[in-house]
Amino acid sequence: MNTIYKLASMGLLIMLLFAACKKTEFMPAAEGEQVPYKPDANETVTELLGKSTGATLFYTAWKKSSMDEKIKEKGLNTNYTVFVPSNAALAAAGLTEAKLAQMPKADVDSLMLFYTVLGSISKDQLRGNSLPVKSMLMNPGLRVSFYEGGVGIGQRYDLYYYKHYLAIRDDQLLINGKKVGKINYQPARNGAVYFLEQTVYKPTKTVLEALEQDGRFTMFLELQRLSDESFAETMVTQMEPLFGYKMSHEEYWQNFPDAREPYTKKWLIGPTPNPDYADPNIIISTWFAPTDAAFRNAGFKSVAEMLQFNEIRGNVHFDEWTYQPTGGYPLDSVINYHRDWGRFFAIKDPAYGLAYANSTVFFSNDLTEDFLKDYYVNIGGTAQVQYAYKNPFAFTASKEQLFMTIKESGQPPAQIIDTDINTLNGPIHVVNNLLLPKGFKLK
Repeated sequence: MNTIYKLASMGLLIMLLFAACKKTEFMPAAEGEQVPYKPDANETVTELLGKSTGATLFYTAWKKSSMDEKIKEKGLNTNYTVFVPSNAALAAAGLTEAKLAQMPKADVDSLMLFYTVLGSISKDQLRGNSLPVKSMLMNPGLRVSFYEGGVGIGQRYDLYYYKHYLAIRDDQLLINGKKVGKINYQPARNGAVYFLEQTVYKPTKTVLEALEQDGRFTMFLELQRLSDESFAETMVTQMEPLFGYKMSHEEYWQNFPDAREPYTKKWLIGPTPNPDYADPNIIISTWFAPTDAAFRNAGFKSVAEMLQFNEIRGNVHFDEWTYQPTGGYPLDSVINYHRDWGRFFAIKDPAYGLAYANSTVFFSNDLTEDFLKDYYVNIGGTAQVQYAYKNPFAFTASKEQLFMTIKESGQPPAQIIDTDINTLNGPIHVVNNLLLPKGFKLK
């Protein structure tokens, strides 16, 4: 019993010792006065908007809109960033106090949503290359490839939100490759405000509509349209004896959609079936459009000459052994670099085909060798990693002029003579010479 009492006494003593040893006893004594926390900003986004004397028209639009309610719907502690064009910029774009007063509230909401991004975008996050951010404005008729999530079970697409691609260069703020004024950033308690000297253009046209209406790309468009027609006509003619009837071109494309990619496939908005089972209906990328002068510089005086060149050197036919369309035209390999980064001719996994398409949306400030040299335009999916497809282009700059060529092609670079023509499908950059692959001969 004495032993038990001794052990119990020792245990109680140890417990008392541990209880007496508190963490504060091992902390150094406090010195000096406590420094109160000071946030980076003391005012809210709307307070900053209301104080700005140069953006009163935007603030009037904000107050007329439903933006305060829409922000609150996202949560009480929601941060957001607003890009605010000046009064002069909005006036130059055609918006006046009188016009704003007549605008339906839904239209004002759309304008404010376009210039607003959820989250606080700090100036320190911006670099010379683009930071893509998603505005709050959605286009309900468009669906893009599934990357972000948030639609629901069985999701096959993402909703289309208008994006802004932000960058800083020479103390200038760039949005979608265009200068919008000297950087004027003001942090807020619940986000940030960027005051702009220019408005931001919201794209309304598809890339096909933009190219057609521009007028500089008639040969580029006609060559593709007529090559597609010639390909389909060759196929249905050769298939007729085997199938017992001559298919229409529409039926041919429905039955053999992968033999050749029609030139309109990635440049149009697809159909809108039941949205619960819909697929993406728009592709967003970067397009390098050659002018008519680019074809003439290559020695082609007309589309007819190019079609003849294709017929002489092409190998288009319907294979009776495999029952599949086969072959292509020589200028297809040139066109595909201008319209799809050469993906149609990219390295493919023998078992699984082409790797998944990565994002290829790049504005002019992104077209630099250090940024894109090792960028994979196709990677992942079922294809093995060794079959990832790297950016095929080399970009250079000289005296504020941009140039590009296909890597290791041995061809002189083409100059990018016009940049950042923004469309619903992404930016168009205009080149003054054809992008010719390695070993491609025009003569």
